[in-house]
Amino acid sequence: MRTESFDAVVIGGGPAGSTAAAGIAGGGFSTLILEKRDRIGFPVRCAEAIGPASVARRHIEIRGDFVSATVDGLRIVAPDKTTYEKSMPGSGYIVDRELFDRRLADIAVENGAELRTGHQATDLIRKNGRVAGVRVRDLARNEEYEALARVVVGADGVESLSPRWASLKGGCSPGDILSCAQELVEGIDVPGRFAEFHLGHRLAPGGYAWVFPKGPRSANVGLGINPLESGGMTAVAFLERFLAERCPGALRRRLVVGGSTVAKRLRSLATAGYVAVGEAANQNNPLTGGGILESIAASQMAASVVRDALERDDTSAKSLGRYTKEWDKTYGRTFDRFHRAARVIYGIPDPVMNRILENLGREKGLAGWAGIDPARILGVLLRTSPSLFLKTLRGAL
Repeated sequence: MRTESFDAVVIGGGPAGSTAAAGIAGGGFSTLILEKRDRIGFPVRCAEAIGPASVARRHIEIRGDFVSATVDGLRIVAPDKTTYEKSMPGSGYIVDRELFDRRLADIAVENGAELRTGHQATDLIRKNGRVAGVRVRDLARNEEYEALARVVVGADGVESLSPRWASLKGGCSPGDILSCAQELVEGIDVPGRFAEFHLGHRLAPGGYAWVFPKGPRSANVGLGINPLESGGMTAVAFLERFLAERCPGALRRRLVVGGSTVAKRLRSLATAGYVAVGEAANQNNPLTGGGILESIAASQMAASVVRDALERDDTSAKSLGRYTKEWDKTYGRTFDRFHRAARVIYGIPDPVMNRILENLGREKGLAGWAGIDPARILGVLLRTSPSLFLKTLRGAL
């Protein structure tokens, strides 16, 4: 078995992996990206929304070649069709994930990283009690080799194994991953190019449905459900019912199915010679399931810590653990509150949800350029159902 050596090996060529690789390689360190699929960004398994726009622009260069549509507002729809709307021109983007992912991978390569598609990580290599590289299978040639590394970055997504190999993560319970299904449809009205969120237990138990504008009369229409609350129905079956109600007769162009992690944050994101980023590290927002920008932000943090560790030749658990502290300070503890709140919000009975949406229309400042203000949602809950407010408050403490 042949052996190669690098300063860093990144498992996964999605937004998290490419961003981490770009940051590490940009510091002058030899970096290898391993992507098991033959094409970066394909197949697409994502609703493709990123925002708020101000946050997106802090982390990435927004380019017209990968932006399918600009989001100009927010629409939240209750089970009885009571609707909350907020106009916010230019507040977010719907991207073409294949082009978006390819652009991030190109940046990594431009910064000096080597990208290998069709190469799958099969295990971590350990030496002297630390992670020291990756065992790899070249899928086209059906050959195995070893890629030794001073640091390994696990960015292998919702199906991640590397954090488990590194003993940072156990198996997910069924309720920790939303089961999702989505159609790209044409011949649909999305008034005002608003991003729509549809709530209700009948519609999407334990989750929500969405309509995200992709272009003139086209949209990503999908939903995520908690499989423990679905009564045996699949996400595709729930999607069929939603499509029949929201856009009957629309042309369906692409069905995608998959999962989205809504699990609790990992208590540690690093061990000696290894860090985890993106969905592999449970860095999706547990309330929405979205995680593109969060993954990019985390990977930029991780890359900075890894570069410093490589420069000092100290890739110990303590040295790389500064990344965990930075994540906790900026996102992690907030995500704990989101996780607890999601368990309450997505369990609200449909009649109560209808009343909440009625009251949202009277709430000033609920949504703005930085997103939705969770404190104001709690205020609406308090006025609508004091008992639910107290339950939510106890979970957030």
